[in-house]
Amino acid sequence: MSVPRQEQQGPVVRLPLEEELARRGAWLIRLRWLAAAAVFAGMLVAWLWTSLPVPLLAYGVVGVGIVGYNLLFRRILRHLKSREASTVAWGRFASAQFLTDWSALIVLVHLTGGIASPLLFFFVFHAILASILLPPLSAYSHAVFGVALVGLLAAVEGAGWLPHRPMTGFEGVDHDDLRQVVVRLVFFASTVLFATHLAGSIARRLWSRTVELLRLKDSVEAAFHRTRTLYDIARAVNSTLDQSQVLNTIVARTTVAMDGKACSIRLLDDDGRLLHLGAAYGLSDTYMQKGDVDPAKSPVDQSAMMGWAVQVPDIADATAFQYPEEAQREGIRSVVVAPMLLRGTAIGVLRLYTARRREFSDEDIGFLMAIASQGAVAIENARAYRHLEELEEAKAKFVFLVLHELKAPVASVRSSLSILEEGFLDEVDARKKALIARMVRRISGLQDLLRDLMELGSMKGRLPGRATGTVDLAEVVRGVAERIEFDAEHKHIRLDVVVPEGPVVLRGDAEDLDKVVGNLVENAVKYTPDGGLVAVTLVADSARARLVCRDTGIGISEDAQSRVFDEFFRANNAKQFAEGTGLGLSLVKRLVDTYHGEITVASTPGEGTTFTVLLPLE
Repeated sequence: MSVPRQEQQGPVVRLPLEEELARRGAWLIRLRWLAAAAVFAGMLVAWLWTSLPVPLLAYGVVGVGIVGYNLLFRRILRHLKSREASTVAWGRFASAQFLTDWSALIVLVHLTGGIASPLLFFFVFHAILASILLPPLSAYSHAVFGVALVGLLAAVEGAGWLPHRPMTGFEGVDHDDLRQVVVRLVFFASTVLFATHLAGSIARRLWSRTVELLRLKDSVEAAFHRTRTLYDIARAVNSTLDQSQVLNTIVARTTVAMDGKACSIRLLDDDGRLLHLGAAYGLSDTYMQKGDVDPAKSPVDQSAMMGWAVQVPDIADATAFQYPEEAQREGIRSVVVAPMLLRGTAIGVLRLYTARRREFSDEDIGFLMAIASQGAVAIENARAYRHLEELEEAKAKFVFLVLHELKAPVASVRSSLSILEEGFLDEVDARKKALIARMVRRISGLQDLLRDLMELGSMKGRLPGRATGTVDLAEVVRGVAERIEFDAEHKHIRLDVVVPEGPVVLRGDAEDLDKVVGNLVENAVKYTPDGGLVAVTLVADSARARLVCRDTGIGISEDAQSRVFDEFFRANNAKQFAEGTGLGLSLVKRLVDTYHGEITVASTPGEGTTFTVLLPLE
């Protein structure tokens, strides 16, 4: 199992085994710098020790060559790290380094005495390194290659094709005596292979454990990645009721998690006959526009609709699709189709596409089935919410119609009662006048209730909204103050209004903002005893306007403050002090929320109340 790679636009992701090979390759490059330094140090010793017949120029060329190809390997290493190199590529890179080192070493052996060279047994050290850094089979292959190189050198020198360069003090082998040469080669080969076997037997367990740990890490990371994908999808399902947004998240996350080419979701239409495209990721517009899928003409989808996942490892060998030619032109090679089941009934299918031939494991199938189930839940939630919205809209329209029809007769009744109360039709005694006045108050309260209900209904977004523009909030506050000034003077309440001289511009509707300011100031005047104070202050900074309405009224208890914005809620002291509908502050809260603002309340019973409104500026 491999960890899915990220999109090319993101950071390069390497498998754990590739990471290990990269680290070993980098270590070998660093070690080679020491080898190059040793070559140059040997060259210096030979130069100072004039009795050593070493061709210094050729020796130096080999040292420079080691430095040169090590720089090349370092560049290749950076290139492999910068792209999605496969495990095979990393293995070839490591082998290339060892084979190149063998070649450089055989040249040094030739320059320092052939099979009698003191450098010959550096092959042993290199074989041990290969046994540690490479898998066992590769290590043995490299050891055999090294032995073959030494045998080839002995043969070439013995045949006279290359001159033999004996070194003083190391003439232990007569190159003209075939028996000595063979014995030396056999001893060398045995030493190299035995060292390889000895080091390999130790490293083999470490290597197998390393591979096992890397595979386990690979498996854990893949499981974590898939679990995270399921978590992200579940979070998307629970965070929004927008069906399109959730389905697009599902297909995108599934494609990345499964290392696929593309993913799509198809849903049954209202007739339950065709599968239309609900969401897609990684597919071209041409392929997505090919048309709806008829399960009767697509056996793979028909089987999935029966409740089980179906995979097609190679669509070139199958006739399970309604549009096989289009799929091949799209570059699709393998497909797995999972049903989206809702209470045992399929409502659609989740399709995962790959660009290469692929056999999907049971774990892959189970993962896709889990994602498909999440998608089915998201669709059910979205459809249920949409149905509730339709019911709510129908209810709101009905209530609005009833309220609108009640407005006219209630207004007519109040007008008639006002005529009677004033005595225009006939003189009324005090008892009848009191009764009529009581009826007028009740009708006025009913009118206020109808008005507030209609305003509250409009704020729920069930009625056509007005166009918005720029509004000067300072001008709105001045207008409200002028309108309420008479009521304040009637109760001997001092009304202090402080607004900026310049405009405070918001994006919105003047009537909406007038309701916010008006309801707050009217309530302050209504629930403040005679002789009190109502102060309205408006200030603004670069981002927000702050409206503060403070009074010295009856106040609100701590328990009631948490419910003061609820519909129809009125605190006990408010009910005893004045009549009201309990909808004014609820309307204010909805309006403030509509404008993405904030409203808070602070109050002390018997001392007064302060409402603070924050609204974003234009």
